[in-house]
Amino acid sequence: MLLAEVMPQIKQAFKANIRPGAILWALMLIFFLAYATSSTFSSGLGKVSALKISVGYPFSFGVYVLFAAIMPEMFKIMFFQKWRPTVQNLRNLVFVGLLFGCIGIVTDIFYLYQARWFGEAGDLRTLLLKAFVDQALYSPVANFLLVSIFFMRENGIRRETLKKIVSPRFVFTKVLPVVVAGWCIWIPGVMLVYSMPTALQLPVASLILCFWVLIFSFVTAPRPEPVSA
Repeated sequence: MLLAEVMPQIKQAFKANIRPGAILWALMLIFFLAYATSSTFSSGLGKVSALKISVGYPFSFGVYVLFAAIMPEMFKIMFFQKWRPTVQNLRNLVFVGLLFGCIGIVTDIFYLYQARWFGEAGDLRTLLLKAFVDQALYSPVANFLLVSIFFMRENGIRRETLKKIVSPRFVFTKVLPVVVAGWCIWIPGVMLVYSMPTALQLPVASLILCFWVLIFSFVTAPRPEPVSA
């Protein structure tokens, strides 16, 4: 019974994300080719890497706030609210900014530990090991926590809410579709991330997040209904 309810949601999540995911894969390929062939481009990324090393975790916090909170809210205001900001936009910005800023720090620490566990080589075996740990272990746990936090924000921190969060139905109907949608983007994405030097991995992940927000904003934009006779 639960499987019959979950499968349509998983298929819908896959269909909704595979097209923008393919666009993003093309952008990532262009990014990698530019990094591999252009000395100017790679030199610019080297400066970003040096800035990240010198600033440390405040950089990780700030770059995720920018790409995961500020930019999505700006696109929402520009394209869907006709440049009319509301108090709710500010509330979203504060809540999502603090949440994803902390996620930026946790992700940065995770990338550092990946480098310790598997080394910093760019061979296929190392990339696959890091991608597996990232997408099979880290991503499902992180998505469960994210979905749970937003669920509690919407429904309040109550006993009934917590019971729903720890139930199998919540995991399969709320979290699993989000994980599948993320795989459409991040399985090829983390291959690009881990092919970069360790100090550049978080900035590159932030750029992928930025591109995804841009694509998702346009692909999911509401279209006008055709006028009936």
